[in-house]
Amino acid sequence: MTEVTVRYFGPLLDVTGTAEERLNVHFPAKLSAVEQEIRRMHPDLGEQQYRIAVDETICEREETIDRAREIALLPAFSGG
Repeated sequence: MTEVTVRYFGPLLDVTGTAEERLNVHFPAKLSAVEQEIRRMHPDLGEQQYRIAVDETICEREETIDRAREIALLPAFSGG
């Protein structure tokens, strides 16, 4: 089991009430399973749209990750 830092940005800060927290993860892990555990801790995240970055790389939820120091939930954003 590895302790990973989970970070929240933008409006996700309001939903979770924190900028970061620690989560224990068994690797290798499906990112969707890690997300499910995060949503268990913060059920209101289910109503939010966001991308997930693992160690500063955007990942798809169906990916299996072998390790991570940081998982970031990034809110939807637009730009020009």
